[in-house]
Amino acid sequence: MKLYLRTLFIVFLCIPALAQSPDPKAILKRIQTSKQDTNRVLAYIEYGQYLENQNLDSAAKYYLKADALSEQLNYDIGRFKFRSNYTYILNLQGKFEEGLKLNRESLEIAKRMKHQVNIGKSYANIAASYTYMGNFTEAIKYYQQSASQFDKLGMKEFLPRLYISIGTAFEHANLFNKSVVYKQKALQLARPMKDSLQLTDILTNIGGCYFNLKKYDEALAHFKEGLVVAEKIHSDIFITQAYAGLCRTNRLLKNLDEAWIYGQKGLDLARKSGNVFLELDCLRALMFLAEDAKKIDLSAKYTKEALTIAEANNMTDHLVELYEDYATDLARQNNYKGAYDYLMKYSILNDSIQGIDIQKQLQELDTKYLTAQKENQIVTLEKEKQTRNTLIYGLVAGLVGLLIIAILVYRNIAFRRRVAEQEVLQLQQEKQLVATNSILKGQEEERTRVARDLHDGLGGLLSGIKLTLNSVKGNVILPEESAMTFTRALTQLDGAISEMRRVAHSMMPESLVRFGLIDALSDFCEGISASGRLKVHMQAFGFDDKRLDSQVEVVLYRIIQELLNNVLKYADASEAQVQLTWVENHVSVTVEDNGKGFDIKNLEQNKGAGLRNVQARVDYLNGTLDIQSKPGEGTSVLVEIVL
Repeated sequence: MKLYLRTLFIVFLCIPALAQSPDPKAILKRIQTSKQDTNRVLAYIEYGQYLENQNLDSAAKYYLKADALSEQLNYDIGRFKFRSNYTYILNLQGKFEEGLKLNRESLEIAKRMKHQVNIGKSYANIAASYTYMGNFTEAIKYYQQSASQFDKLGMKEFLPRLYISIGTAFEHANLFNKSVVYKQKALQLARPMKDSLQLTDILTNIGGCYFNLKKYDEALAHFKEGLVVAEKIHSDIFITQAYAGLCRTNRLLKNLDEAWIYGQKGLDLARKSGNVFLELDCLRALMFLAEDAKKIDLSAKYTKEALTIAEANNMTDHLVELYEDYATDLARQNNYKGAYDYLMKYSILNDSIQGIDIQKQLQELDTKYLTAQKENQIVTLEKEKQTRNTLIYGLVAGLVGLLIIAILVYRNIAFRRRVAEQEVLQLQQEKQLVATNSILKGQEEERTRVARDLHDGLGGLLSGIKLTLNSVKGNVILPEESAMTFTRALTQLDGAISEMRRVAHSMMPESLVRFGLIDALSDFCEGISASGRLKVHMQAFGFDDKRLDSQVEVVLYRIIQELLNNVLKYADASEAQVQLTWVENHVSVTVEDNGKGFDIKNLEQNKGAGLRNVQARVDYLNGTLDIQSKPGEGTSVLVEIVL
């Protein structure tokens, strides 16, 4: 049975730019105006790619120029691009060994540059060379290495071409079902990519697969779609390829007129472009048509031309069927010896290519590749799972972090609010303290002024009156009754003078101003003791002959004065103790009594004006006030200030 083994045409991974329709005039201008540098190398390569669909010899000339300049510049990228592109032309010309050699060199260059993408491309190009040479085991091995490389790099855009190439290798080993699986995968990936050159290649490939599976309607649909796409991009190679497929398919669908038209168009276009593969493909398609039409001589002519091309280019996979076909043609011409020789060539070559061992090797390779793909998928899924878990943990940690930050921000705001409230309270207290200080200072100043006025003004006036009256008493003889009245008036005047002096002394003791706190307090305590109402004992430590600041002395005097007045008014005490201590910059005042005491818990609710004045004066000195008392156990008041 004669099967359609599609002419192998591989679009190399290094030339996807063809689908972008480069401007040839712009490229030539770059070549003419650029220096002998790497830019000119790249321009040579780009113009060679443009010429591939028009004239292979011209394209080869520019590729060779790129190679020569790359060697001169020691430019590895140029060396790689030359080999990847030039081997494409060598393969179309049937120079497979030379193409394989250059592809292996390009792999070494890519590894030297550590360029992972170019390593993947080199694997694919080496596989293509092996496919052209009929070594499908090696071809599939390298194609699968290339696919794994690009899959690992995440470059899915290269996979359609690789799947097509793997499918073609299986096709040439007569594993057509396996072939169509890979090619359908390629088509599924290629359609969204909007790459017309790649799409038409895949469509005509799948058409050939369906032809070999005898699914002619599916084959016809794919060939026609491939022809439409190829004509849109003016690709003579793929137009020719579609013509050859349509010729074969229409022949088996008994559309013979259309088959002849497509076959002849394809042959003319293949010869015009110099593509020996497509010429061979069209010759074989026309050979079958001539045979069906009973045009034996014409069929033999096409077969001989195709065989000549296959032998000249060492197209092993095509030689298998051509040997069988030509043997049949020779037998029809009664050349049985020649027919036998070609039949033996067919048998030997067919066994070497399509033997059971080869097919088993290909199946094993495919199984290994699929297993590796599954393992990669498992690894990928594990990585995705790990990434998701990391993301979840990260989100949880982020949320916890945000929560902590929110708490810290809230605490900071609350702290700032408390600090602000404390500052406001402190300002209010300071304001109140300043007001209190001003009041106290004003009171002391007013007390001093009034005391001075009483002593100097009223005291002097009263003393003058007394002297005048005493003078009158000595010079005037009064009746006894009047003398008694006069004497009583003098006595009352003495009492008024004493009371005025007492009030003045109470308001601002003269001894406090002249002699200091200790002497003033001693006089004050002795005065209370002399009254008989309360026995006051006073002690002073650390003062010696030193004096405090006058303002501090006045305030401390008023504090002790107020505390002793409270003892007189409320304590029902018989004795009181006043103690002053001055150690370095600390001064303490203690006033204790043996009175009835009181419950300290009720102090805040029942604090009188006297204690409030004491507290205000202590605050004025930035000191502390501590009151200790129990009912029936007396009271102790401690005042401490820091100078």
